Amino acid sequence: MKPPSTGRERIVRAAIRLFGERGYDRTSVPDIQEAAGLSRGSGALYKHFSSKEDLLAAAIEQFVGTAREGRAELGEKTLSIEEGSRRLVGSMLQKLGANRDVLRILWRDLEHFPELKASARTEIMQSTYLAVAEWLREHQRQGELRPHDSEAVAAVIVGSVAMFRVFEAIWGERAIDIGDERFASAWSDLLVQGLKPPP
Repeated sequence: MKPPSTGRERIVRAAIRLFGERGYDRTSVPDIQEAAGLSRGSGALYKHFSSKEDLLAAAIEQFVGTAREGRAELGEKTLSIEEGSRRLVGSMLQKLGANRDVLRILWRDLEHFPELKASARTEIMQSTYLAVAEWLREHQRQGELRPHDSEAVAAVIVGSVAMFRVFEAIWGERAIDIGDERFASAWSDLLVQGLKPPP
């Protein structure tokens, strides 16, 4: 059974939802407190966070943790390239889909927070690209993939999956009616068939 959420967790969840819906600038501390089940004027948020910006940083750091978890899953060496590629894309879609509001925040609200933007770029995108590139190189070393530019292929994989979800988060609907399973299956087929070693 999941333990009850703390006041801090409720505040972060409420802030992510409101920042995602309204934007950072249009969300006030009283709005966040009320959405978290606290009195609008209580100042309870400041028991956990020094400022609204500190709260934004906590929301981004939470998503960074999700990205780290996803990269850790790439360490599973027993899966074939077919199974692994499908799981890789499926996991990315699931994690990004569970964080639509954070995707909106990353896309729209970090321009005035260069340190947070740099952290998100490094910890979320660049580290993920490099982890997927290493995963591809490992399968190349095992003979499951032919020689290729692993970093470029990783950029194509991660970039396309991320933008599939980002567009969905921004527009509130998918650009094309394709479910996650079809997307992951198509990606796996493209990757495996495109990089399969010659017979």
